[in-house]
Amino acid sequence: MRSRHILPLVFLVLLASCLCADWPQWRGPKRDGRSREKGLARSWPKDGPEKLWSAKGMGKGYSTVAVVGKTIYVTGMFGGKGKLVALKSDGSIRGKVSYGAEGGKSYPGARSTPTIDDGRIYIMSAAGAVICIGAKNGKIQWQIDTKQEFGAKDISWHITESLLIDGDNLICTPGGSSLMVALDKKTGRTVWKSKGGPRCRSAYCSPIVVDHNRKRIILTMVEKGAVGVDAKSGRVLWLHEHKNRHGVHAATPIYRKGDVFISSGYGYGAEMLRLSRDGGSVRRQWECKQLDNHHGGCIRIGDTIYGTNNRGLLALDFESGKIRWQGRGVGKGSTIAVNDMLIVYGEKGTVGLFTTGDEGCTLVGQFRVNEGDGQHWAHPVVANGRLYIRHGDVLMCYDVSGR
Repeated sequence: MRSRHILPLVFLVLLASCLCADWPQWRGPKRDGRSREKGLARSWPKDGPEKLWSAKGMGKGYSTVAVVGKTIYVTGMFGGKGKLVALKSDGSIRGKVSYGAEGGKSYPGARSTPTIDDGRIYIMSAAGAVICIGAKNGKIQWQIDTKQEFGAKDISWHITESLLIDGDNLICTPGGSSLMVALDKKTGRTVWKSKGGPRCRSAYCSPIVVDHNRKRIILTMVEKGAVGVDAKSGRVLWLHEHKNRHGVHAATPIYRKGDVFISSGYGYGAEMLRLSRDGGSVRRQWECKQLDNHHGGCIRIGDTIYGTNNRGLLALDFESGKIRWQGRGVGKGSTIAVNDMLIVYGEKGTVGLFTTGDEGCTLVGQFRVNEGDGQHWAHPVVANGRLYIRHGDVLMCYDVSGR
């Protein structure tokens, strides 16, 4: 008899070689919030780009989509249970896989963007479960409860992490007695648990991994601040304190040539850290209280960092931290880059396309999101000439191909 909770799922995905225009994980191919796809529209019509379709049935949640080939993946909550939803490129639902408890009491809903790698789909639920699902058959290959296995502690608005693949390892940040762990991505076996770090909770952040002078380092934010972890051994190399009253540090760090940019909301602002040559320590280069980016993410384009705060869009000089300009834009929101342009999905439901430059940003297209419900918190995604906007139970797809 067919399960009522696990529906048949046939994922026809081009997994052998990921297209350069795909968006297979949180913040895109390089986990930096940037699409390098060529030939996309540099302005939008008066009413915004053409809407190709909208699809209901995504469930409750704030997670964004991952796109590989002709398949779109997103997570959602249905009656307290989490499901991975797979859609075809025309917006029709290919299938759904139930993966257990999801959501929570405060802002209930799915949070984790699926990570697609080597024929597998990885999710971390708000309840702290790490799940691996086969892309071809939709079956759960393994599942781990990080609260039971590693002593993970819940946080005010529930665990919010999009999982990182580093070679054969899957990286996640349970917090508590095991700040960070590496799991074998094929089996879920524990490869290492972090050593020497602070005993504190996670902080809604999704990590990145970088190569710094031949040392591979995982960078993320936890309750007490920014940390660097040796990717091979799990040893915590350093902790840089960066606190706010809610312990929310949701913005993924930005790395360039030994510099690490971090930011969080509630007035604490942004800092630029400089890694030592061996990666074993950091020192602060500058700080800017005005760019207190909450959870919409920041973007580096050239020597400029772009992000939003409660007052709108703001640009900082990467080297000095000085404000180059600031403006209202579409208000506070989630930001991605398409080559040298910005797309900002404002928390009041307006999506804007902006040119960038030393003198400021110019709005060259906008539209209102008029479907779905709840908070406008899901990050926008651009893949294969299409812009994806998720608002609660509805996923919308727009043509931004420039054709």
